[in-house]
Amino acid sequence: MARFDLTEYDRCTLEAARRALAAAESVNLLDGSAMARMIGRLEVAVERLIEMVDETPGGNVLRCPAAHPEDPTPCGGPVVVTIIDAENAGADGCEHHAARMLASITGARPVAKPDAPAGVAVRIFRAAHHTHPFPWLAGRS
Repeated sequence: MARFDLTEYDRCTLEAARRALAAAESVNLLDGSAMARMIGRLEVAVERLIEMVDETPGGNVLRCPAAHPEDPTPCGGPVVVTIIDAENAGADGCEHHAARMLASITGARPVAKPDAPAGVAVRIFRAAHHTHPFPWLAGRS
């Protein structure tokens, strides 16, 4: 049984961390430049892993800017896209909240971040197509 529900992006992040760790084993400890590069790679890998499970000190799960204040759902991973509206204003978001925002804004479009996995914008666009606008309001009159 998995401890977390991992997205494809999370699996890629884990694999990148594994590769960085494996590469670190073969670094020449006497080569200062190679050590500095490897420390930088490991630092980025650890930061991304922490982002996957991080919580604020108060116990509240960190949420992306695309999450609506009334939407109680947690983020579905790291920020991977920017949702751009018809007036070119944008908000960064995880896959989950980006799809919800896209479904709720007429004329918006997803734009993948440079380090996002391939096809993420298309996945979000398709998810938004099957999502009701403002889904957190379901059941309210």
